[in-house]
Amino acid sequence: MLFSETSDISVVITSCGRFDLLKRTLETFDRFNTAPIRKVFITEDSGDSAVEACIPEHWRAHTRFFINNPRLGQLRSIDAAYAEVKTSWIFHCEDDWDFYREGFIEESQCLLEEDPQALQVWLRSFNHDLKVHSPYVFLNERKVSHGIPFYVLGSHKADWQGFSLNPGLRRRADYLIHAPYSAFSGEKDLSRLYAGENRYALILENDAVLHTGFGEHVVVPQERKNKLRRKRLDRIKLVVALILGVAIGWVVNGI
Repeated sequence: MLFSETSDISVVITSCGRFDLLKRTLETFDRFNTAPIRKVFITEDSGDSAVEACIPEHWRAHTRFFINNPRLGQLRSIDAAYAEVKTSWIFHCEDDWDFYREGFIEESQCLLEEDPQALQVWLRSFNHDLKVHSPYVFLNERKVSHGIPFYVLGSHKADWQGFSLNPGLRRRADYLIHAPYSAFSGEKDLSRLYAGENRYALILENDAVLHTGFGEHVVVPQERKNKLRRKRLDRIKLVVALILGVAIGWVVNGI
């Protein structure tokens, strides 16, 4: 990978103790990314400074680490790193992805420069990944710009629209509009927020990355509490819906 002080792109990577996955992410990004990068910021939420040994050697002079102790959680970690970014573009990445082709940043930048309403460009495979793991998303009409085939990504879920913390290029300016992200509860909250402003994601037809960390999501205690709270609320909503359904049935049938 090429580093350049004149580049207008920074890389921010969130990590939390999964160093085997992180090393693979960094190795494949180093191998396949062809866009010059000014600086890399890696946030390590486990508090383990061993993360510093994970980067390719030629990254060392261009990489800054944030070793969180105690843990901050993903959104606060992102805020800490983004606060230090000086470039207009941020390639955001997590620690569990495998890149496998060149040119994905350049293609993403080309499309985002052309469409100011597009929030980010997704790099995952629609047919072999998203249709399996996120079946609520769908593709709108196929488009081609500057020889790049892509789609505007749609979603049947209000909670999961264009915003994602998966690997992808985004504008620092779009972050600053709603910074800090830690003021929100998570991806769902931010997704609804941006969707309300008619912001959406594009997705490349020629995918570039594979998720390697399914089932290994790292959570902090507050995230566990929030998840349990959501589950309880969902159960209550289900019970209320069932009771209302029965009551309406009684009324309709004159019972």
